[in-house]
Amino acid sequence: MAKKEPMINTSEFDIGDYVEAPAFANFEHDFKGIVEKVYEHALLVMITDNDPSDEATVVEYNRRAITRMSDTKILVKTDNPAPREVPVEDEAPTKDEKTASKTAIVKDDE
Repeated sequence: MAKKEPMINTSEFDIGDYVEAPAFANFEHDFKGIVEKVYEHALLVMITDNDPSDEATVVEYNRRAITRMSDTKILVKTDNPAPREVPVEDEAPTKDEKTASKTAIVKDDE
């Protein structure tokens, strides 16, 4: 089985950010927490601040929830963001290289 390349974090979120997420599923109120993991379009948030009426749901979810990035707001950025890898892009061929690859080499008979 081929190994999957690790995802490079290109979002505005970092591990350790304090965020606010909207209510979903059994939650009746919005909640706040700390980002534990960043996925492609979602976050794993450890819930630290919630309405008392949602306590049973928070315990059932083991104090963690997956939230959409598009619905989540950053309240406090972390002071120590994880280093981000800069994606390495293949260099685009120059105009001369493109022309050279399309031009056939013809030798003249002497």
